[in-house]
Amino acid sequence: MLKLKKVNVQFVYEGISDKRDFETGALFPDGRVLVDIDGVSLFDCVPTDYPDLYVVNLDVSDKDYLSGKGSEGFIDLITN
Repeated sequence: MLKLKKVNVQFVYEGISDKRDFETGALFPDGRVLVDIDGVSLFDCVPTDYPDLYVVNLDVSDKDYLSGKGSEGFIDLITN
């Protein structure tokens, strides 16, 4: 079974990031992170100097790999 790493995720939007506002996410080995903000989403992320903190920069890429795929897309993600 695929073991995902639980991480803290910080979002950047329009150049702004609240340094005190984090979401919990599950890091995939391919460098994407699964988060639940008004529904499950999968974004590209980058590591920081802190081992359990990753940044999703929506200014660079706001692509949600699960957008419009519903629960079947999520099941495909975790079973493939």
